[in-house]
Amino acid sequence: MSREPRARKIVVEAMIPAPVEVVWERSQVPEQHTAWDIRFNHIGYLDETDERGYHLMDYRTNIALGIAIKGYGRYLTNSEHSHSSFEFDSDDWKSIIRNGRGIWLYRPCPGGTLFKTVYDYDVRCGWIGSVLDAAIFRSLLQLATEWGFETLRQWCAGNQEATARRRGRLKFVWFYVKRRFGVEPASGAARSWLGTGQVAETVYEKELFAGTAAAASGRAT
Repeated sequence: MSREPRARKIVVEAMIPAPVEVVWERSQVPEQHTAWDIRFNHIGYLDETDERGYHLMDYRTNIALGIAIKGYGRYLTNSEHSHSSFEFDSDDWKSIIRNGRGIWLYRPCPGGTLFKTVYDYDVRCGWIGSVLDAAIFRSLLQLATEWGFETLRQWCAGNQEATARRRGRLKFVWFYVKRRFGVEPASGAARSWLGTGQVAETVYEKELFAGTAAAASGRAT
């Protein structure tokens, strides 16, 4: 008997009040990406390519006291203003992540853009890494991604101070604690969960699909 895959992917979605061109630029240009994404302190394109010919990107996250975790990423496919798939990996012993893969999705809609990501990864350090991932790291990464999506949403809504105001990690820690204790996101804010990434799990994407279907039905009648 076949078993369904475990719902463990990190899924985040937000309704961004900006045209898809703006959301695309602020998520694809490294300097703009790091402005809102608390997971990274540096993203830069490298001149070198991997063995498959994909251009590499250098990722760095500062932990504390000048210590940084380094990794590499690459875009696999890019369909401008529609979707972008990517891979990432790290040979840094300080990184619990060994490698992973995911996608950005962009859907123009009334009032702006539905922005969504789905990604997953494998860990190193055997069962110890798996336990740490299940206990804290996966939820930490999930909520850090949600925090970043909400920062982007506020920035695109015209709050020019959002990127600087939400960069502090103490604010994120408080947000993380509240969310882990069951506090739900505010109405209209970015949302995240661990799942499969299918539309049935979503809130905003499901509403968008329902609205599109209703509009199509209305035109048909």
